[in-house]
Amino acid sequence: MKRYYQVHERFKYMERELLEIPGAFERAGSLLKKGRNEIRVIETRGTRLNVKSYKQPNPLNRLVYACLRLPKARRSYLHALRLIDVGIGTPPPVAWIVYRNAWGVTRSFYISLHVDFDHEFRDLKSARPRDMEELLKAFTRFTREMHRHSIYFLDHSPGNTLITRVNNSYRFDLVDLNRMCFKRVSPRKGLRNFYRLNADDEMIRVIASEYARLTNSDPGRMTRLLSRWTRRHDERVQRRRVRKERRRVRNGKQ
Repeated sequence: MKRYYQVHERFKYMERELLEIPGAFERAGSLLKKGRNEIRVIETRGTRLNVKSYKQPNPLNRLVYACLRLPKARRSYLHALRLIDVGIGTPPPVAWIVYRNAWGVTRSFYISLHVDFDHEFRDLKSARPRDMEELLKAFTRFTREMHRHSIYFLDHSPGNTLITRVNNSYRFDLVDLNRMCFKRVSPRKGLRNFYRLNADDEMIRVIASEYARLTNSDPGRMTRLLSRWTRRHDERVQRRRVRKERRRVRNGKQ
């Protein structure tokens, strides 16, 4: 098995320790998230690192990531550099590490600095902070700035934006960066980037109205569009959950 990696020049001093992380990943640090992929917070030389281990690809994707597309960990690293270069917030990238055998990619890891935050975007719907409207407007301006730089975040979903209050302002950091495209973003296309956020009607109104203001568009039309797209997406998500639960119940009875 061969190992490929890149360590950011800022963190070259801990390269040896970084390369030891994959071998000890399952028992190192503290578990932050476990699912299709696993994330752990690991301290190295007094620095807290956020280490994401990607699920082993299926046989076809192993070859795809080896020959046709960059592995997710490497893409996340490169996308983070691109975001930072234009002033879009994301946890600073530290390294990517990928393992390959004769059949393609087997394991991959993306390492960034671990950042503390106040909320994930998903928290807002239930937490209803007192500054919700200003926070949503700031988040919309942040997203519009990303679009102005021809960056379209395909995974602009509730768990992929970290929100931190800084004095009288907000800092937004994007995570889970492997799925992005880079092209001109029209006002309609930019508005569509918000439909996966699981926002309620009031949140949609604030976001759509602010995005309309930023793009010289009609706020009523933007609100209607975003409401329709959000509703359709949420209905699809619910149908998938129901099908998954039915499969689980069937399998449990067998």
